[in-house]
Amino acid sequence: MRRICSITGSRADYGLMQPVYRAIAADPALTLEIIVTGMHFLPEFAASLSEVRSDRFSTLHELPETYPGDDGKAMAAAIGQRIEVIATTLDRIRPDILLLQGDRGEMLAGAIAAAHMNIAIVHMSGGDVSGTIDDSVRNALSKFAHFHLTNSAPSTQRLLAMGEAPARILEVGEPGLDQLLQIESVSRATLEAQFDLPADKPYLVATLHPVTDEAHLARSQMRTLLEALNAAGLIVVFTHPNSDAGGREMREELEGWRGKPFLRIVPHAGSAVYLSLVRHAAAVVGNSSSGLFDTPTLKVPAVNLGSRQTGRLRASNVIDAPLDRAAIIAAIGRVLNDSAFRKTLEDCRNPFGDGHASERTVAVLKALRLNPALIAKWQPTAEPYLTSPVAGVGR
Repeated sequence: MRRICSITGSRADYGLMQPVYRAIAADPALTLEIIVTGMHFLPEFAASLSEVRSDRFSTLHELPETYPGDDGKAMAAAIGQRIEVIATTLDRIRPDILLLQGDRGEMLAGAIAAAHMNIAIVHMSGGDVSGTIDDSVRNALSKFAHFHLTNSAPSTQRLLAMGEAPARILEVGEPGLDQLLQIESVSRATLEAQFDLPADKPYLVATLHPVTDEAHLARSQMRTLLEALNAAGLIVVFTHPNSDAGGREMREELEGWRGKPFLRIVPHAGSAVYLSLVRHAAAVVGNSSSGLFDTPTLKVPAVNLGSRQTGRLRASNVIDAPLDRAAIIAAIGRVLNDSAFRKTLEDCRNPFGDGHASERTVAVLKALRLNPALIAKWQPTAEPYLTSPVAGVGR
């Protein structure tokens, strides 16, 4: 069996990777080990940790950690601490491949450790652009990685521009989209009962994450959005922000609004419930990547706010607006009431893939040649990195 190790540090990356983990676990040629750390161990995300444990895809290696602060220094210190504990865990597991997704600090810590231990690193969703410190982390991950699985042609081109070898890159699509095809949707009636939603009336789904270079504005940005949503006059299901610098202040501000008639606060909904909420929503509002990744497939409008997703690829269902009360209200009004815009939703196409990334990823993990030529990125080789072609991928 080929031993695959992966890292999850938040509900976001776990939701994206669930289809991939499911596919790995189901393949008799592969075995999966998951390192669990980061946000999963914050008390407010206990449901996220419970979801990881209940899936039973693999052997779990739980690395609890504390968050001594809510600023950039704490984020940087956490990466340093994680390198040591992840390196120790990798030394014990001895995986053939470390599979990483996206742009979180937990992934960077794992990449630094694995690269120094000559463990093959496969990185998913490299080459994306989102306009924050995530870009720097993601690009650093790409330079540590030995093989890349991208979600779109523009991301592939960025990796090539960074000097990554064409033979080390395959375009498989965004893995989170596979959930939309695989997961059993929760009915509108069930959601109405669970979240006290008005029957047959529109509602919004909202998430606002902190932006690391705007952490000093985190509380006021959350307040601005809540004021705009209140003025919009619809029920809002609001999920908690992540734990990046400014996240604690955002959560405190959000919880201070608990009990307001328009608001339903959900720290962690779980993948099935969250995607079902989005599927039935009138629109998604905020700055989560879900607003750009998931909504085009579901043909649900997305109001993307502020700078967190600057530069990321967009489908025609996305409307951008600044984090300004009047602008947010106007954008929500447009996605709800502009008949010309709503008609375009019928032909909306998702630029991040077709929902079959997980099967392509498994094919790559099985076909990747685990030899010195793969690890030594600085040495040219004529030998192919895969033992056989992978169907359905781009280049």
